[in-house]
Amino acid sequence: MLRLSYRFEPGTENDGVTVHVPLTALAALRADGFEWLVPGLRLELVTTLIRSLPKDLRRGLVPVPDVASEVLARLKPRSEPLLGAVARELAALRGVRVPPGTWDLTQLPPHLRMTYSVEDEDGELLAEGNDLDALRAEVRPRVRAELSAATSDLERHGLTSWSIGTLPRTVELHGVRAHPALVDEGDAVGVQVLETPQAQAEEMQAGTRRLLLLTGPSGLQRYLREHLDGRAQLALAAGPHGDAAAALADVVHAAADALIAEAGGPAWDAAAFERLRAHVAGNLADRALELAEQAVRILDARREVQQRLTELTADAVRPARDDIARQLSGLIYPGFVTEATAARMPDIERYVQAMLRRLDRLPNAPGPDRDRMRAINELEEAWHARLDEWPEATPLADALSEVGWMLEELRVSQFAQGVGVRGPVSAKRIRRILETA
Repeated sequence: MLRLSYRFEPGTENDGVTVHVPLTALAALRADGFEWLVPGLRLELVTTLIRSLPKDLRRGLVPVPDVASEVLARLKPRSEPLLGAVARELAALRGVRVPPGTWDLTQLPPHLRMTYSVEDEDGELLAEGNDLDALRAEVRPRVRAELSAATSDLERHGLTSWSIGTLPRTVELHGVRAHPALVDEGDAVGVQVLETPQAQAEEMQAGTRRLLLLTGPSGLQRYLREHLDGRAQLALAAGPHGDAAAALADVVHAAADALIAEAGGPAWDAAAFERLRAHVAGNLADRALELAEQAVRILDARREVQQRLTELTADAVRPARDDIARQLSGLIYPGFVTEATAARMPDIERYVQAMLRRLDRLPNAPGPDRDRMRAINELEEAWHARLDEWPEATPLADALSEVGWMLEELRVSQFAQGVGVRGPVSAKRIRRILETA
């Protein structure tokens, strides 16, 4: 249980309810529930939120205090995110749809925002404010220093082989769990103790990949160059990575990640690492070559899209040209193969082919294209707003993490259905995820 206090200081940032958070509990603390404040302020909070909406939405929500009372009567406090719950009930009660990101939280006065007071073990104030993620960032150096000092026997640097025995998945520090992980140090790996399972998972993947590449067969890039013709190497060199070596490194990393997943990695002890190394070493060259050939096809199609875009100069097609350029840069960039994962490469190839189909039709039908584009852009804006309001330390909901790919599939269905759509997708389905996830 965390202690709450109340300060009546109108006109100051400290006005309202404060939750006192021990430094050791900060990493695991989630903002979920705190936005509901306390019962005595809840009606004023919901009323102010509704009044923050644009005028065209507020017209259907008067009298606002009565609507706020009706909404609260239908809600179970702290059972779900406040903004999503209020939006759902406004739609149910008055038929007013509030897209994610529409709320103007800047209109909330200090006493309607929870204040977090981060304190050390002696109760001394370390940081204070309304943004939990910003506070984490502010005290992160101190947290990491304390973790490092308390777990110095675990930390390592400059490792080029698995020489650490068994790596524990968690350690206890002042009653709080911390999370050791392999970390990528470039030409070696290290062991660090991190604050959250999410940070551990990210670093462990990268660290395991690096150690496997360091202990695996040498000359992989040379092998790939020998099996790719000159045209393919030129395509890689002309891509967003800047040169062929960087593009091939991206491909190798993605291939290694796929093999690690296949073998049940990452590993946490020497025996498991050896099993993982055997699987990766025996399959990496072939998998990387397959992925490199796929990347070449994607980059060739990308170059064709870019050439076609330069030929579009009429004012009527300029919005579509800009839209396709944004879509292309959001899919293909330095490191895109690793970030998207090997499993998504066929999808990216299909999306770029769909852009070419769209370009075929665009000059003769700019009006219908513009209408479809606007509908998709509205969903994209709502998705980005939803991501912006998601707490940094909270893992993204699985359904929400898929929305970006669903939007790409929606583009295929709207502009180039003949290319083929993966799975069921519709604007309604995406909107429902954005409102409920």
